[in-house]
Amino acid sequence: MVRTKPSTTRGAPKSTKKRTDQVKSQWKAKKSAQSASVLTDVTEFVPVLGSSASATFSASIPSTENILGTKTRSEFKKESYERFVSGGVDTKSSAATETLVKTQRGVVDFAEVDSMVASLCCPQCKNKCLSLCTDSRPTSGLAVFAQVNCSSCEEPVYEQYLATKFKSKTKVFDMNRQAVYSSLACGLGATTFRNFCENMDLAGLHHKTFHTHASQLFTQLEGFRKHVFSETVAYVREVHARYCGTTLGVDDTLNIIVSYDGTWLTRGHSSHIGVGCAVDLLTGLCVDAHVMCTYCQVCESTGQKLFQEKPEEYAAWLVDHLDKCEVNYKGSSGMMEVEAARVIWRRSVNTNKLRYTTLLSDGDSKTFTELNDIKPYGEDIHIDKEECVNHVSKRLGTALRNMVTDCRKRGVTLGGRGRGQLTGNAIRKLQIYYNRAIRSNKDVCSMKKAIMASLYHCFSTDENPQHELCPAGESSWCFFQEALAKHQVPGPHKHLIHTPLNEEKLAAHLLPIYERLSEEHLLSRCVSGKTQNANECLHSLIWSRCAKDHFASRSRVEFAVLTAIREFNFGPAAAADSAQFFGFQTGHHIKRLGAARMHKRVRNSLKAVRDKQSKRRDKVRAAKSKRLEELVQLEGGPAYAAGMF
Repeated sequence: MVRTKPSTTRGAPKSTKKRTDQVKSQWKAKKSAQSASVLTDVTEFVPVLGSSASATFSASIPSTENILGTKTRSEFKKESYERFVSGGVDTKSSAATETLVKTQRGVVDFAEVDSMVASLCCPQCKNKCLSLCTDSRPTSGLAVFAQVNCSSCEEPVYEQYLATKFKSKTKVFDMNRQAVYSSLACGLGATTFRNFCENMDLAGLHHKTFHTHASQLFTQLEGFRKHVFSETVAYVREVHARYCGTTLGVDDTLNIIVSYDGTWLTRGHSSHIGVGCAVDLLTGLCVDAHVMCTYCQVCESTGQKLFQEKPEEYAAWLVDHLDKCEVNYKGSSGMMEVEAARVIWRRSVNTNKLRYTTLLSDGDSKTFTELNDIKPYGEDIHIDKEECVNHVSKRLGTALRNMVTDCRKRGVTLGGRGRGQLTGNAIRKLQIYYNRAIRSNKDVCSMKKAIMASLYHCFSTDENPQHELCPAGESSWCFFQEALAKHQVPGPHKHLIHTPLNEEKLAAHLLPIYERLSEEHLLSRCVSGKTQNANECLHSLIWSRCAKDHFASRSRVEFAVLTAIREFNFGPAAAADSAQFFGFQTGHHIKRLGAARMHKRVRNSLKAVRDKQSKRRDKVRAAKSKRLEELVQLEGGPAYAAGMF
């Protein structure tokens, strides 16, 4: 019996089959048009990555328009994305299609190109005796030198580099510099890029050449900074004006609320580089950032050597080097966040016509205290502070874990086996209850009541129910109050209390912590229920472009910060705009891949916020935590802890 492969459209409606056939025919027509363009007009293409075996071709497209919108942030990003995909042209017209075909890039096998050239006629002798010879010269990097020879004429018909110069009258090829730019934008250094070229059998770039191109790119960072933040600030001012129903003049200063947080290149408290970022809470866009650095590699190498060997020349060298020195801060790593805040707040009015009068902070540094001490906006303007709800909730978990550790050192066990113990899973649940109590209430009294209710609810037993603070009514989360509202007999606490706690054993330890974390001055800063999730997202983007486990200069980190902020504020559409700012050509592939990346991000985001997925993640996380605790207990307690053994 012969088995046939089932059709992918079997059983589908006729409309679906028709649509599938249309997509296939359009795809085939597009591929044939691309193939014809490559075969008939090879000299119009410019290789970007190439060797004797392969190369990538490119050309240019019209520059991207200004992507600032005039609507809400979600509409603004959608507008930006749609304009990014279309590229400012009508993609349905034949002219636009032809432009997109000519601006494509792709990897080409020169062995196949050689066979194609052999089928062409020599323009002089009209014989089919042409051959292609390619050469990757040591000084050309990724650029490939191509030569078409005629065996009958015994002279080259065509010879030149299959690459454009970055600027006329220079020896710098556009593909080499753009390859360096792309590597830096993806978080790759010279070594990783060279390894990539090695595995792709490409010529690659010497590490000194790579750093030379990178240095030239870094000279444009100041202009790129102005380009990024000028558009962002203009949009922020426009949205705030619409939100308040007013009209802002060019010289009018706007007061806004920002979420400020710091991040460091290396973990711990000894990093040479730190970054401070301010994010507007209304729009969610980063309006300013500053990089602090305490280390300069040139000073530590060339400067120290010159100081020891030729001290008379060191003074002149130092004067010339000061403008290029990477060091812009002298102090501890912990104070970098504070110092960056000083710089950002002091220049906010002159640079952006903004005042950051309210600060959303995580409470990890003394930024708020320092800003009110220096009074960047004068004696009359005071800076207010709000707390990140997530970070406040983490304080409870940290305090409880530290308490369990301290008690264990004194021989008191609070987190052992059995019902009512303060295990790791119980601490995680208490932290969630504390977070919900803050988020679900809008005044301090209600917050404090809900926080204490979550604790006494866990202390409750059949013999001693303590549900007076729990919300009453049939819709109450408390099973006891719900049963009373329905005139029913409450069920047993043993089965309905999900996080039971032994009051006799734990009350004396837990109550002081809960009272401290439910004080009025702390909860009053959590009324708005805001978080620093936007800052954490931005930090993730930054360090995806600059690995934390490798050394990086201040310029390298500033490049990562600015490109990350550009994408954070404007989405994947910023990739083409950023590349064009640095003088590079962009084709339709940057649009296609950027569109796919945005679609995937939106799909994953929608999936992550679904209630079903959220509940499933909580169950999986709780089951994993419980399983790990059981394994630790079966093994006789912790087997690894700092200073425990």
